[in-house]
Amino acid sequence: MPQYTESQLHEVLKNQFGFNAFRPGQLEAIMALLNHGELLCIQPTGHGKSLLYQLPATLLEGVVLVISPLIALMRDQLEQLKNRFHISAASINSDQGEEENQNVRRIVQEARVKILFVSPEQLDHIDRFQFLLSLPISLIVVDEAHCISTWGHDFRPSYRQIIHLVKALRDKSHDIKILGLTATANAKTEEDIKQQLSQEAKKIIVYRENMNRPNIQLSVVKAKSVGEKLLILEKIIQQLEGVGLIYCATQDNTELVAEYLKTKNIHAASYHAGYEAEIKQKLQRDFLNNQFKVIAATNALGMGIDKSDLRFIIHFDIPGSITAYYQEVGRCGRDGLPAKGILLYHFEDTKIQEHFI
Repeated sequence: MPQYTESQLHEVLKNQFGFNAFRPGQLEAIMALLNHGELLCIQPTGHGKSLLYQLPATLLEGVVLVISPLIALMRDQLEQLKNRFHISAASINSDQGEEENQNVRRIVQEARVKILFVSPEQLDHIDRFQFLLSLPISLIVVDEAHCISTWGHDFRPSYRQIIHLVKALRDKSHDIKILGLTATANAKTEEDIKQQLSQEAKKIIVYRENMNRPNIQLSVVKAKSVGEKLLILEKIIQQLEGVGLIYCATQDNTELVAEYLKTKNIHAASYHAGYEAEIKQKLQRDFLNNQFKVIAATNALGMGIDKSDLRFIIHFDIPGSITAYYQEVGRCGRDGLPAKGILLYHFEDTKIQEHFI
């Protein structure tokens, strides 16, 4: 196994990615992954976790497999990898037609893809599981790694298949590297993730950063009804600079909020999983290009948006948990500049989350 030096990584960072320096903790994490082989990285949102696999992908042979539940984020990453960093990447997910997914499988087999993104639900299909197993994978990345833990706040059954894939790939080659990424893991969840990802949990290196985001100012505004929340929302947005995201708990609320704001001459749109893939892609593209002041969205978009200059996050409904809130509000101010997180609180909203639970 080749050993990598700091000077090598600095050279790649500058020549391939155009950055003069690593963010705090990035260099140490990449060195640990490349030279040790197993790493769990628990860092706050906006900390640059994507580079932890993007840079190694330029040094390792074979394919880097990234398992991510966030299709919107996949699209962001693909655009950036291809157009900004000139790294070949592709994805297999349910937003694409079977013909497009089949074409991706073909170019991956032809060694024309360096980073392959797949949604965890793809692992539920035996043919796709076997396809991934046949690839020369050098690094497997589990994004939102808390989801593989029974103690994670967003437990997804398909994530349990990842454990089987990791074991099968490790049985095939002991040299495969493992990287788990998350911004949300308490001590219990951390230990569970280690047990799931590594054959010997005590061997996996854990990097945990301070989760504080001092550039985000948080506030709560009480409201007595949905109607009052809409009035407050209009007033707040008129005063806020830049563009932002409004989280809603239901698809109906995203449409309600967007339609109301449009009647007040605020350039808004709604986004949720009920829209066709082409519509979602256009909405996301337009939002990234600042075509809207705000998008009212469920976390179908919100968790996957990679827009560093979001100046505010507003929660129209209360989130499902404090950890969900941390991840969601952490989408703003990722450029390090001042940002605002505003929660509109109406006691009746708790019934929505109780229903989901």
